[in-house]
Amino acid sequence: MNCVSILKNKTVQLVLISTAQIFGISYPVHAETPTESKSQAIAPPWELYDTDKDDYISTEEAAAQKMPSETFEALDIDRDGRLNKDEFSKAPPVTGTGR
Repeated sequence: MNCVSILKNKTVQLVLISTAQIFGISYPVHAETPTESKSQAIAPPWELYDTDKDDYISTEEAAAQKMPSETFEALDIDRDGRLNKDEFSKAPPVTGTGR
């Protein structure tokens, strides 16, 4: 067993961390940052949907971006057949794959 495989062992890691804590030794901790995650939730950009720049998203503009009609209807709170920025801001994030 080489040093790397020993350090990958969870029991060994726990013992090393516990020992370090007992003696007050600091150690680096690695946490996954948002840029490292496999998938990220991204708010859909208003500009991508409001293609005619009239400050509303029509059913046609939403459909062109593959927004499901059920989603559009759920977001259209005032039932005027178009989404304003406040309604659109309640859209669920789109999940994309990270690098």
